[in-house]
Amino acid sequence: MSSDGTSPKVLKLPEVLDLNAASRLHEQVLAHKGEDIDIDASEVSRVGAQCIQVLLAAARSWRAEEQNFRVAPASDVFVKTLQLLGISDEALLPKEILK
Repeated sequence: MSSDGTSPKVLKLPEVLDLNAASRLHEQVLAHKGEDIDIDASEVSRVGAQCIQVLLAAARSWRAEEQNFRVAPASDVFVKTLQLLGISDEALLPKEILK
């Protein structure tokens, strides 16, 4: 639940988040600006750094506006890619997922 008692919007990510998907992902995330949002990365089987950058920038922007932004659930591939890139941003993934 969000701070106003409504359920956050859910954005389900595609299996492949490569360079070609980064622009579309950016548009999809911006469409939810001003709303709490949960990113469902449960089916991601390949993710590139550009899409991670889009999500990190969005997480920081949402946090600055005191909106909720989180990625959950997340596939093992998604989590491992974040770890490989040295990203442990709790705004993106709750701490219990990054263990």
